[in-house]
Amino acid sequence: MIPVRLEPRRGGFEPSDPYVRRFWVAAIGSSAVAELLRLVRAAEKGEGVRLPRTLPALLRVGLVKAETSGLVVYDHIPPVPVELRWRFPPSLGAEHSRWV
Repeated sequence: MIPVRLEPRRGGFEPSDPYVRRFWVAAIGSSAVAELLRLVRAAEKGEGVRLPRTLPALLRVGLVKAETSGLVVYDHIPPVPVELRWRFPPSLGAEHSRWV
């Protein structure tokens, strides 16, 4: 089991906000977002987790940080960065512009 710690982050969206599922799923996939939310819940409860299969993707986009003592997740999820929004279909891109 890997320890997971929750760290505060200013700005962004609560993990339960519909933004996270609507736009991050389009950017990195539903499995990665499900793993992220599982990590956040585990950190809130002070529990450890098995190694997430989508950890490389979560690390690459900065949603999770690896430390020698375990994983760090944040209490707020940032907006999807511009470099990942190219994956959005035009209608979702327009919707994203209205959200942020």
